[in-house]
Amino acid sequence: MSIAGVFPVGRVEPSIRGREGATRKWNTPQATVGDEMGKNDRGVSWIAVATVLAAVASGGCQTGYSPCNRPEPGKVYVPPDMPRELSKVVLPPYTIEPPDILLIDAIRIVPKQPYYLRTGDVLAIEAQGQPKQLRPGDNVDIQVEGALPEAPIMGVLPVGSTGVISLGPGYGAVQVAGMTVDEARDAIEKHLKQILAEPIVSLNIVQSTLQPLTGNFPVQMGGVVSLPAPYGTVAVAGKTVEEAQQAIADHLGQFFDKLTASVVLAEFAGKQQIIGEHLVTPDGTVTLGTYGSVPVVGMTLDEARMAIENHLSQFLEDPEISVTVYAYNSKVYYVILQGAGSGDGVYRFPVTGNETVLDAISQINGLDPSSSTEIWIARPTPNSTGVQMLPVDWHGITAEGLAATNYQILPGDRIYVANDKMLALNAAIAKFTLPFERVMGFSLLGVGTVTRFSGNVLRGGGSRFATF
Repeated sequence: MSIAGVFPVGRVEPSIRGREGATRKWNTPQATVGDEMGKNDRGVSWIAVATVLAAVASGGCQTGYSPCNRPEPGKVYVPPDMPRELSKVVLPPYTIEPPDILLIDAIRIVPKQPYYLRTGDVLAIEAQGQPKQLRPGDNVDIQVEGALPEAPIMGVLPVGSTGVISLGPGYGAVQVAGMTVDEARDAIEKHLKQILAEPIVSLNIVQSTLQPLTGNFPVQMGGVVSLPAPYGTVAVAGKTVEEAQQAIADHLGQFFDKLTASVVLAEFAGKQQIIGEHLVTPDGTVTLGTYGSVPVVGMTLDEARMAIENHLSQFLEDPEISVTVYAYNSKVYYVILQGAGSGDGVYRFPVTGNETVLDAISQINGLDPSSSTEIWIARPTPNSTGVQMLPVDWHGITAEGLAATNYQILPGDRIYVANDKMLALNAAIAKFTLPFERVMGFSLLGVGTVTRFSGNVLRGGGSRFATF
């Protein structure tokens, strides 16, 4: 599928053709100095003309393969199975190289036991039970036997913001905040006995401000988990999950009766060092934080995944991960714009496997004003003595929609866009004449200045035909 064309660069012996039609080389001996001065002037003129004609003919020809040895469409053999716009090929499995960026995601990340909690771990906690104490905002169901017939005490009553329950007109209010249900019932009975003969009180909490505890809670700096108010904090760092569960249950026991609590490790801190984007370093490894580095250079994605899982199995129980390429940085192609004497422009783009020549040129928003439509692909080959060059018919792939030369781009391709010959010639002439223009400009300025401020001009006179 490749074609290598070697284009030698020859060496030309410079020569000058005189009026007699004979060709004489530059080192032809001179007869006499006086006789040859005029001939030398004419020779210099002929040299300048020859230089300009050579520049026009070559369009800025330089050594090497560009643009002197540019391939011409129709004169370079291109295999018919060369990948093109309508006959693309699937690239080989991607091999990882610096400076690719890999994206690693965790499917199963479980630390080996025993695992001791540390800052950054996340615990999933669920706890519920019967609230031990009444709190402002709670709602309680009260039934009082022996109350006045015209003023019964029954129904759901709130514990006010000051911690008291108002029993209704004629009965007053009782402070209950901070009491257990039994303590609150005894306090209400004691209060009602001042008014009623034999009151019998039943009391139950129907709605509490102490909601069941559920959610994920990280182990913060200091090794504690911070629970919602009013539960406070519990120290868990350095404990196993089972020990942390017991510590949390003991802590919540001051708020609940008949408590049930479960604590599991939802996410451990080391996971954050595994998942995410990882740059393939110059030594060909990816760094996984405290888990060390894993060599992945030259591997396919499946091989890299297995290598990373095998490395992590030293610390985790049967780890499973996924590996994808986040940034294709190592497989690239280049678009090179010949600069018409102003320096070439080089643009680097990653290969994703589907680009054609037209896609590549669109990446630079089309051709520059200094560019011509002479375009070819220079493709690297293992043979250091030859080159593989594919000419591109720009008019055909754009104006006519021909796919014959709209080749598929492969890693390492150089898409070379030659400059406009006339613009290159103009730049070359400008470079050659610019020093002389500056010298002449300074000379004219100096002559004009000296003429204006010397002789009769300084004495107030000057030419009788002048205006000064």
